[in-house]
Amino acid sequence: MPNLIKSFRATYYNPSVIKNLSQVASPPYDVISKKQLALLRKKSPYNFSNILLADNNNYKETGSRLRKWIADRILIDDDEECLYLYEQAFKVSGKKYKRFGILGLLNMDKKDVVFPHEYTLSAPKEDRKKMIREVEANLSPIFVMVPKRLKYFHSIYNSYLRMKPFERFKDLDGNDNKVWKINDKNTIKKLCQEIEGNNLTIADGHHRFEVSYDYYQNNKGRFENLNYLLAYFTDAQDGLVILPTHRVACLEDSSTLFSDKMKEIFRIQEVKNINILEKKLKKENNFAFGVCLNGKVYLFKLKEKKILDKLFKDSVYKNLDTYLLHELIFNIVKIKGSIEYTHNLKEARKFAGKSRAAFILKPVSLEAVFDIANKGYRLPQKSTYFYPKVYSGMLMRRFAI
Repeated sequence: MPNLIKSFRATYYNPSVIKNLSQVASPPYDVISKKQLALLRKKSPYNFSNILLADNNNYKETGSRLRKWIADRILIDDDEECLYLYEQAFKVSGKKYKRFGILGLLNMDKKDVVFPHEYTLSAPKEDRKKMIREVEANLSPIFVMVPKRLKYFHSIYNSYLRMKPFERFKDLDGNDNKVWKINDKNTIKKLCQEIEGNNLTIADGHHRFEVSYDYYQNNKGRFENLNYLLAYFTDAQDGLVILPTHRVACLEDSSTLFSDKMKEIFRIQEVKNINILEKKLKKENNFAFGVCLNGKVYLFKLKEKKILDKLFKDSVYKNLDTYLLHELIFNIVKIKGSIEYTHNLKEARKFAGKSRAAFILKPVSLEAVFDIANKGYRLPQKSTYFYPKVYSGMLMRRFAI
């Protein structure tokens, strides 16, 4: 019976040609801003963003560029199948964290094992479908989580900390990234066995998962192990940090925020600034959110939890602020046009105006994400943001090797 995960031969930058991975590593395709893209392209003509993103939607050119880099040995293939241990050291609000996981291949055919937690959008999937057809590779890993602590996984991580990394670089946020090769067959077998039998929740990469599965279904037999895709596996650990994703939207009538209907449900309090708002939100166990509008900052606190019992029958969703914002607030306070998203409080505050409101949210808890996914539910898009992102350019998986 095929394993849930397996080792593979990665393709990565040739260390004899690329001396500094910081010049070529890139954030995942879906979070690269125009400003970041310009910065990445200036770093090196071989920056991985040149492969991740197709300029002017020219996917054939991107595929040709990748093949040329391989022919010129800018990128080389590993000579053995490995798992790759990956650590990220970072800070959030001044606090230091480390998150580690394993890069390997995930079996997409395993039913009732891999659970998504967010809905996907058609445009990003169409983009990735065109890309995967041209590059014939998994350029970036998806991010999956085991909802418990894995003992052997942690012991292997601690043992590798004493060894020199295979790769090391600083990312755009200044976070330290390290990669070690795990090539011992017995260690690989034990790691795979420990993960086997667990339910896996997709933290990031829902679009890539769906696109890879579609590609596999339409190209069966063309490449070996095409039913597997590149994935980053981690377990429940302190370094699994979720940032809130705030919403910025134009309102049809800003006065509806303070309507009788809203006052029936919420206690509305004006606060001095957004930093005080953030502190107050952290103390709230029940549904609460902030609003920046017309130069002022407000805290909306649910009056009584039983109000939600009348409005929502499903107990899972009653504890999810992103869902409640979309299904409750946005049905009272009508918005027009598209919603913009940001993880930065100051940026959210800056975007707000007279009829343009920034809705400030608390982060979704890790327990809620596991609960939702395992029960087959999904959150609205952009509900979770696991920080930091798993970087691209450290290694990729080509179907032909």
